[in-house]
Amino acid sequence: MTTYTIKKGFDIRLTGAAQPRMDQAPEPATVRVSALEFPGLKPKPVVAEGDAVRTGDRLFFDKSDPDTALLSPATGKVTKVELGARRALQWIEIAVDSADRFAEVPTVTVDQLSSLGRDELIRRLKGSGLWPLLRQRPIGRLCDASKTPSAIYVNGMDTEPLAADPAVACLGRGAELQAGIDVLRALTDGKVYLTVAAGRTPPDEFRNLRGVEVRGFAGPHPAGLVGTHISRIAPLGEGEVAWFLKVQEAALIGAWVRDGRYPAVRTVAVAGSRAPTQQYYRVRQGAALSVLTGGNPVTGDVRVINGTVLNGVKVAPDGYLGFYANTVTLIPEGGDTRDMFGWGLPGFGKLSASRSVFSWLTPKPAYDLDARLNGGVRPIVNIGSWDRVMPLDIYPTYLVRAIQAGDVEEALKLGLLEVTEEDVALCTFVDHCKIEVGDIIRKGLDMYEKEA
Repeated sequence: MTTYTIKKGFDIRLTGAAQPRMDQAPEPATVRVSALEFPGLKPKPVVAEGDAVRTGDRLFFDKSDPDTALLSPATGKVTKVELGARRALQWIEIAVDSADRFAEVPTVTVDQLSSLGRDELIRRLKGSGLWPLLRQRPIGRLCDASKTPSAIYVNGMDTEPLAADPAVACLGRGAELQAGIDVLRALTDGKVYLTVAAGRTPPDEFRNLRGVEVRGFAGPHPAGLVGTHISRIAPLGEGEVAWFLKVQEAALIGAWVRDGRYPAVRTVAVAGSRAPTQQYYRVRQGAALSVLTGGNPVTGDVRVINGTVLNGVKVAPDGYLGFYANTVTLIPEGGDTRDMFGWGLPGFGKLSASRSVFSWLTPKPAYDLDARLNGGVRPIVNIGSWDRVMPLDIYPTYLVRAIQAGDVEEALKLGLLEVTEEDVALCTFVDHCKIEVGDIIRKGLDMYEKEA
């Protein structure tokens, strides 16, 4: 196995990691599917309030590509179709029945893959509700089916703080994972790569896979991000695209192939110092988060995040599990309080990437951080903090400056198409100026898409 060592980066070590214990979460009373999770998709609902739906029935589709549909993760009655500005669909909520009834969805078998044809396979994937699991680099949006990827990356590691361990999430799912890999191989003329954590023995579910090339990555975060993997394994040339997904998501595609129906169950890690239980659950997609936190919404000074603290989305305590979320993180909110004389204390108990805070002299295995910024947004000052945690061959400060100046041509020369928000999330964490670097990168990518 070829191994790559990442030297630049920083590990955010937080308390409250999920223990490798798996339970079945209770059935939720309601589920929700949000159209806001799929940037670029123009949703058109096909259900109305009061409609009865089965697991796998179409809820909405993409107006620009009617084959791409999002399906119901539960059987029940539609209780809310929320519309926003210009009557754009926001989300659909379903009251869950006690028993599942499954709708027919487009299917494929492993034996059909060699003769089916790529276009027909993609059409069936789009109709299965699983097409959004595949995303594309550059840009980091849903895949353009008209372009054949130079490679597909299946991410079997995660270095984000408190992230779900893909090895735990895939235990006992070797057959489903292999079927998912077989589908991915039929979608590209290039290679399918499985990336794993170097120095750790992969589970049998990974070692026994056929049709993939395994690559190992070692080092601090962002060693576990697909942007880092692409930059080391096979950097994209002009006009090339690569597709990517997490290994748990490849197993969902395999479950669709093997069972012939929409896979509505997800594996989710509940983590963080404020989580009532810190473990893994099998839970219905789009479930109310209360089924993962003891049956009631979390109260008090707690921030609930769909995802990790670096790349997740803040949700209300009575919110719902996101389509892509395989981790739910609960940390202290922190409120508006400030530490007295915080600027003048050595900070031995604080996690920091800077040696101006003296916790590096007596490091802890993990820290209980809250969500406070401890300061306001200031003008960008280039002191090299972003470059110290950026392993990609780009200059993030100059890239951000070009985007802010509206110079797309210069931004492209500086590596705009090599990054998305997740690749620069660590820059935001270490930034002394409290700049949301990811928002600026997305602004640059949107500018490029409009001009392309």
